Amino acid sequence: MGGIKVRDVLVLTVVLTVTGGASEVLLKEVRVPSVALEGDMLHLHCDYEDGSSLYTLKWYKDGLEFYRHKPGVLHIPDHSCLDDDVEGVSVDCWMSSEGEVVLKDVTSSTSGLYKCEVIGEQPTFRKEEKKGYLKVFSEALRKPRVEGVRQHYTPDDDIYLNCSSTNTQYLPTLTWLVNGHPADQKYLMRYPVGKSLGLHLPITFDLFRGGVISASCVSSLGDTHFRSTNVTLLGRGSLATAEGASSADKLSWSDCPGWVNVV
Repeated sequence: MGGIKVRDVLVLTVVLTVTGGASEVLLKEVRVPSVALEGDMLHLHCDYEDGSSLYTLKWYKDGLEFYRHKPGVLHIPDHSCLDDDVEGVSVDCWMSSEGEVVLKDVTSSTSGLYKCEVIGEQPTFRKEEKKGYLKVFSEALRKPRVEGVRQHYTPDDDIYLNCSSTNTQYLPTLTWLVNGHPADQKYLMRYPVGKSLGLHLPITFDLFRGGVISASCVSSLGDTHFRSTNVTLLGRGSLATAEGASSADKLSWSDCPGWVNVV
């Protein structure tokens, strides 16, 4: 089944609308996660310049308002949340504030175009808005499949491994780690469809750690979901074993030495 290509990036500014005269409020940045899985808690950020004369701040999903903040008005969480009639939107009113709105228990119907709108004080009531699109998937992130492990390896051999995503709704990002570090791009084999990522690595003596080489394929969605399949490649005289069944269900960026999180 074909998938939707997703990257571990955030969809930020795609639209900027300005009306009115002289600037009274400046909207600096809106951050909306580009992808999520059902059940996630999401944080939507709307940052405007300190010292701006803000009249009101509003959040919309597909053109329907679901959150409002007005400076100078007593903050009553239940009064700020207007999500009752917005499909797929459930705001955690007590955790939300003018700069951050928290969505809880998201579902596939939470997908949509989100907009933060800020309006300045009178007399011009200058308006600025920025938008970001969110896609929520119902399929859980699965472990990738690794093929090509041989019984043993020696220096001057080559490692030929292939990692494939087993997800069907979307195409996660695949990454190879060798001995805990990202494999050099020149050793990766990319395929047109995007469901697989190959590793072709010439073996040298310094790759062995205690007689073994560890290789991990990590499948990731966004910057919060990770699944890995690990294999241990043994030197000549012993057998290589696949450890995919016992690998950690989730990784954080701190679990991957030298791995840089790009957003």
